[in-house]
Amino acid sequence: MDLRKKVIGIVLAVILLLSGVFHFVNPEVYFPLTPDFASKYLLNYLVGGAEILLGVGVFIPSYRRLALLGICLLMIVFLPVHIHDAMRDEPFVGSKTIAYVRLAIQLVLIYLPLFARKTK
Repeated sequence: MDLRKKVIGIVLAVILLLSGVFHFVNPEVYFPLTPDFASKYLLNYLVGGAEILLGVGVFIPSYRRLALLGICLLMIVFLPVHIHDAMRDEPFVGSKTIAYVRLAIQLVLIYLPLFARKTK
């Protein structure tokens, strides 16, 4: 396996593990991003749990490719949230500029797990 792909996978896994844990430690932070029709705590804990499972999955060789695909799909699911935030008058992440940068980062977070899971 290409070292770059392994490092990218590990970095993504660590980001997801930290983010997943943060969903449980400080769930209220994510409430402004939660759709009004959803149970804020339930959705928050489901997302946090999914992030933790996917992060752990990257470190298990037999699940690595599947976990990376799951990360990509999760980032696609999050994309509308970040688009909506960027279109708000006062984005959750701060300024409009930061919201657009965050949106660009989301696109990178969709691509990176796909890149990391490719084999020769």
